[in-house]
Amino acid sequence: MSQTSYSEYQPAAAFEGQLADSGLTDKVSVPCAAAVPFGKLVVQDTADGTGKLPAAAGDVTDEKKVLGLSISSQTIENNPAVPTPQYPAGSVVPTLRKGRAWVKVESDVTPDSDVYVRYAAGGNGLGSFGGSLVSSATAIVGGARYLTTATANNFALLEANF
Repeated sequence: MSQTSYSEYQPAAAFEGQLADSGLTDKVSVPCAAAVPFGKLVVQDTADGTGKLPAAAGDVTDEKKVLGLSISSQTIENNPAVPTPQYPAGSVVPTLRKGRAWVKVESDVTPDSDVYVRYAAGGNGLGSFGGSLVSSATAIVGGARYLTTATANNFALLEANF
């Protein structure tokens, strides 16, 4: 029997915070007081072992404060109609310290680009990734690199070693 109809819905090739493969990963569980979207940088909050989205350049540049990348979970609906799937306030967020995951970049990136993270409002939100400096809004994070090329508002493969 042959297929006689096709859906107009084309699933995305990737989504924010999606693990890229089944390779070696190091993940930790981080309690966060505020909501945390998928695919964002999570940094140390004021209490030990708690996280938040970055709010200052030092949150991004101080390697002791960087906890990792919030990864997606099947327990939270990832519906293309919902623009920003996220963990609600008070959730324990699965955070990737080492491994490869997809991030939505707010500026063009290549494997040669530095990895910038947003700590001020704008772009794709706090904790978002990009490939260029936005004065007083983004800073370079160490321990990460892009493995693929992507244009603004598309997905790039990020390798983390935080």
